[in-house]
Amino acid sequence: MPIGVSSHNATDQLDSVLAILKDVSPNVDNYFVSNLKVSPTATNTLHEWPVYNTARPTSVTMVIEGADATIQDLTTPSRSNNRIGIVDEVVQVTSTDMGISTLTGEDQMSFQKREGLQRLKAKMEWLTINGVLAAGSSGVAAQMAGIERCISTLITARASGTSFTETEFNDIVQDSWDTVGAQYVGDLLLCPVVIKRRVATGFDGNNTRNISAAEKKLDSEIRVIDSQVGQTVKIIPHKDVRITAGSLAVMLLREELYAHSFLAKEGEPKWVPLARTGHAEKGMYQTQFTVVSHAQRASVRRTGYSSSL
Repeated sequence: MPIGVSSHNATDQLDSVLAILKDVSPNVDNYFVSNLKVSPTATNTLHEWPVYNTARPTSVTMVIEGADATIQDLTTPSRSNNRIGIVDEVVQVTSTDMGISTLTGEDQMSFQKREGLQRLKAKMEWLTINGVLAAGSSGVAAQMAGIERCISTLITARASGTSFTETEFNDIVQDSWDTVGAQYVGDLLLCPVVIKRRVATGFDGNNTRNISAAEKKLDSEIRVIDSQVGQTVKIIPHKDVRITAGSLAVMLLREELYAHSFLAKEGEPKWVPLARTGHAEKGMYQTQFTVVSHAQRASVRRTGYSSSL
């Protein structure tokens, strides 16, 4: 029977849409982009810095009374280097789309620029960890070495599927302690989240605890481990660290020995408007940077741990 107008037969209704967007993209998890210190600017695409190391003596011959001074060869600092790499994130919005109302009521270009900057930071973060060094050539992009490839002294490939135990952790810290001065022993364990879960559930609870993340740009507390060597180590689970079965990577770093360096004048991340062609507005975020590893021998990399609990 007729009932006038109901929600079932009305044709003039407006859609009910909340102007609220909860962006849960993982692109905001960028520990090193937020926390790594910035070193002085680079002035060339091959960026270099001095490194020096003197080994402790393993034996000592004492001097005969009245002997002449014995001269020995001395060493001077050598050079380490990395390549400046270019990263960009292009944003383009058509003039038609800029005239259309959006779900959130936000200007489309403003929204895409904000999200584009997050994507640029995520690219920088991935490269900071996983970049592979390549010199580049005409028509071929140069590539920088990330932290994992910077480590070359203390590398161990464990048998595939090895369990990450408290003994393994303490052995890693000792590797660093044996190689460098006590003030530079590794203090940050960079790992996939499954390793942090193993620490939380399988390590001696008296040696692990949470501390406030106030000194770092993180949203949650940081778990730390008191190693048997005496060094307190922060655990930072990271989405970009390799977790593939058989090659899962764990790295112990001395955080203060790593930095980002940007190319002078043009390197810092910035927005560059691009000339408009046709019916679209466009621009890009760009940066030119590299990772500086002041003393990679303080860091340890081990691979092969099991990727499951």
